[in-house]
Amino acid sequence: MKFNGKLCLALVATSGFLTLAGCGGSSSHAYVKFIHASPGAPNVDVEVKDKFAAQNAAYGSATSAYAPVPAGTNEKVQVFAAGKDSTAVLSASQTFTKNQYYTILALNTPTKLQAAIENDDLTAPTSGNCKIRVVHGSPSAGAVDVYVTAPNTIINDPKNPVAPVLSNFTFPTVTKYLQVPAGTYRIRVTVHGDPSTVAIDTGASGVAVSAGAIYTAVALDPNPSSNPPGTAFTLLLTQDQPVAGVTPMAPAM
Repeated sequence: MKFNGKLCLALVATSGFLTLAGCGGSSSHAYVKFIHASPGAPNVDVEVKDKFAAQNAAYGSATSAYAPVPAGTNEKVQVFAAGKDSTAVLSASQTFTKNQYYTILALNTPTKLQAAIENDDLTAPTSGNCKIRVVHGSPSAGAVDVYVTAPNTIINDPKNPVAPVLSNFTFPTVTKYLQVPAGTYRIRVTVHGDPSTVAIDTGASGVAVSAGAIYTAVALDPNPSSNPPGTAFTLLLTQDQPVAGVTPMAPAM
């Protein structure tokens, strides 16, 4: 595997265009957020049983709010090219449980488009910790190792080896939420077994994560639709909690 271009981190803060409503116990809704992780796919609209969960979502972005959608069994989930909501480019079905929270991910290239639908665990981490879920969303990257370290840690020193948090991490795996102490971390994604070949590096300044917060981090391919086409693998870090109006909730069993 060969990584090209300048290594960088894209921490994407997206605007929320959908608001959360009706979170009380009498609600007949589930709640959904969307992550667009399909390189080369256009902006998309996402519907659950004919209700929008996202509109005009671009590659490498996540909705910043959970949208209310109908709860029910085997509900239809459809992804459309933005503004062309007659022919779905991706269809799936999912049971959405009343008052539960979900993340829908569009993954892989447009000709192999696939969905992952995760029931989010929004229960609070233990005191002083945050929770981070990691998604291997890069179809071209192959197996990788993920290092989460102090900002100045050297990961390729053979005299002082550092163990990755995730080893031999393959597309399109989605981890459970991992608890880590709040603080500032440097996140690096490398070729599996080769810490000297770094694809994604948040840099020596690191990334701050807050106690009590819950995050999803997605490793992404370069954006082939940008002008000029992207060359850097990136990391999208999106916050699942706290989000206005969201009640912390364990996933349905």
